[in-house]
Amino acid sequence: MAMKVSSKGRYGVRFMMDLATHEKEGNVTLREISRRQAISEKYLWQVVNPLKKEGLIRAVAGPGGGFALARAPAAITLGDILGVLEGDSALVACTDEPAACPRSNACAAREVWKEVAQKLTGILASITLAGMVERQRAMEQRSAKEYCI
Repeated sequence: MAMKVSSKGRYGVRFMMDLATHEKEGNVTLREISRRQAISEKYLWQVVNPLKKEGLIRAVAGPGGGFALARAPAAITLGDILGVLEGDSALVACTDEPAACPRSNACAAREVWKEVAQKLTGILASITLAGMVERQRAMEQRSAKEYCI
């Protein structure tokens, strides 16, 4: 299937998961996240700025500074993150802009695309950052158990 999340969206999700995972440690620097996630600091700045502007994260300058979530991980969804970094979830232009296509008013395909986009939006809104971190921890525990001797 051709629907893809860009590297900006994927890295943004990893950035946010890292912040959520380490939130009890206080502010987290880009350098720490860059090292743990193997993403360049330069690229992370492209992710940080829109997330900060939209109020999903906050920045603290100076010694002990860094980044932190602006809301609890349970209050941030995958839809929130991707909405900021990827834009809306319309799969085809005519679902949000009927004027984009002269056939919009009498097109069953448009209605189907609209339905798919609505369901996708619902799924993205149902997945929280807290849930994603929980999944990650469970995977790491399973992986650690498999290698115990």
